[in-house]
Amino acid sequence: MEFFYHESGILLPKTVSLLPVYGSILMPRAQLTVPIFEEQYFRLISEAIREDVYVGVIQPILDENYKENKQLHLFSSGTLGRITEIIEMEEQRVVVNIVGVCRFDIIEENEVSPGCRNAKVAYDRYLQDLQEVADIQINRERLLQALDGYFRQYDVAPNWKEIDQTTDARLITALTMVCPFDAREKQALLEAPSLELQSEMITQLIEFANFEGASPSMTRH
Repeated sequence: MEFFYHESGILLPKTVSLLPVYGSILMPRAQLTVPIFEEQYFRLISEAIREDVYVGVIQPILDENYKENKQLHLFSSGTLGRITEIIEMEEQRVVVNIVGVCRFDIIEENEVSPGCRNAKVAYDRYLQDLQEVADIQINRERLLQALDGYFRQYDVAPNWKEIDQTTDARLITALTMVCPFDAREKQALLEAPSLELQSEMITQLIEFANFEGASPSMTRH
């Protein structure tokens, strides 16, 4: 297997097995809990755990052109992740925890067996994911004001003490993953080159939802 060598000493595979996840994205250094039902992905997860390899978490595209029993089209960017824990295992389902490492762009996709796909990937646009997070400059007051209005509108009681103690970087990463934006909005957030830009995009999306008086579209998991 070919690897991309980063100056930090991290080796990243140039070919990655793809794990499509509906309506969810995985950000670097964040964790995502994923339930696995399909047989082909059982095999993928089993191999990843046994051989300690990465998986590529990526969103499928479900639009008006989607037809059941057809291979899903995928967005062109995803996140390399490492499976760190099996949370639950049943006969027809396994739930795993995946930690994000670095985002990637797909160069070329292949189907290695029925239903299982991998891709040659490039990390060039996202090498900042492999560096320590520096201090970032965001308009936290504006973001929290938008969140407060959003929570009030939908009768959500957040833990403001915990939010206040969360760093800007962790807050942006958490909101990027958990806010119920639609798939294309989530993808735009995933591909944003910086946390500052993600913060601005999230703030605008929440402000727009508050203005419209409607929740962003809930996504499938």
